[in-house]
Amino acid sequence: MLPLYAFSALCMLCALAAAVLRNREKERARLVAKLLASLLFCLAAFWAAAKRAQPLNPQTALMLMALIMGFMGDILLGLDRFVPPEDRTFLTMMGGVPFFFGHVLYIILLLSEAPLHWPLLLLLPLAPLVFFALQKLHVFELGRHWKMFLTYGLVLGCMMLSTLNLALRGGALGRLMWCPGVLFAISDTTLFLSSFGKQKRRAHAYLVMLPYYAAQTLFALSVMYL
Repeated sequence: MLPLYAFSALCMLCALAAAVLRNREKERARLVAKLLASLLFCLAAFWAAAKRAQPLNPQTALMLMALIMGFMGDILLGLDRFVPPEDRTFLTMMGGVPFFFGHVLYIILLLSEAPLHWPLLLLLPLAPLVFFALQKLHVFELGRHWKMFLTYGLVLGCMMLSTLNLALRGGALGRLMWCPGVLFAISDTTLFLSSFGKQKRRAHAYLVMLPYYAAQTLFALSVMYL
C-alpha cells in the first residue's frame, strides 16, 4: 500500500505547487505541476488495479476510464493561459467535455454499487440553482452558453448524490465516498468563478486545484475496493 499512498501524497503536493505557480504567473511550471499531479492519480489507480485481490471487473474498468477522462480534461484546461483571451471560453468548454463524460461514468459506476436513497434526489438541483443564482446576481457571466453550464451543474448534483449514496452503504469503499462529489462541486464552481467571474482572487487557484485532486485521488484509492 505504500506506493499507493506515496502516489496520492505526491499528487496533492503537485496540485498545491500548481496553485502557487498559477498565482505567481509561472505558467509553464504550473502546467508541468498540474499534469504531473494528473499523471500521479492515474498511476495510483493503475497501481491499485494491479494489486487488487480480485480480478478486474467492469466497475474497475469504468473507474479507470473516468480517471483517464479527467486526465484528458486537465490537459485541455491546463492550456488556458497559452491561448489568446478570446479563445479561453472555447477551451474551457472543450476541456469540460471529457470531464462531463468522466462524471457520467462515475455516476453509472457508483449508482450500480448501492441501492438509491431516494431523499438524496434533493441534491440534484442544488448545483444548477447555485449557478442560476450566481448568473442572475451577475457574480459571473456565462454568456449564451449558460444553459449548457446549468446542465453541467445537474451532472455535478448527480455526482454528489451518487457518492453520498454509496457512502451511506458503509465499508471501506463507502468511507472513501463521503467527499468526492462535494469536492468536485467546490472545484468546478470555483473554476467558473475564476473563468467567468468579475472578481479574480488568489484563493481561486487553491479552491480549484486542491478539492479537484483530492477527489480524483479518493477515486483512485477506491479502485482497491470495487
